[in-house]
Amino acid sequence: MVRLWLVLAVAAVAFTVYSAIDCATMPRERIRSLRRGWWILLVIVLPVLGGLLWFVLGRAPATPGPTPRYRGPEDDPDFLGGPRAPGSPRTGTDQDDATLRDLEDRLRERDERDDGSTADR
Repeated sequence: MVRLWLVLAVAAVAFTVYSAIDCATMPRERIRSLRRGWWILLVIVLPVLGGLLWFVLGRAPATPGPTPRYRGPEDDPDFLGGPRAPGSPRTGTDQDDATLRDLEDRLRERDERDDGSTADR
């Protein structure tokens, strides 16, 4: 019987410590009902009951934010080469294509100028 009480006491202390640390490290936007200091005081003064109240009433559930996920090539419209909607932002591929076209035009102009000047030599 003594062992049972000892195990329960250790479990109660561990739960209280875990609850107090969880309350102290929780971001402000996820704390409901009371301020952080009041919750910590409640958890310490009422060891098991305060921890239970913290997890049931004081801790707001985490809101899932937008998580970046892997997009395979079949999900990427730029990879598939589909038509781009008018007014949609330019992608890096579009800018690379424009730069490449500009460089090819410059090279063509230079070759045309050089063709005329090499005949004089």
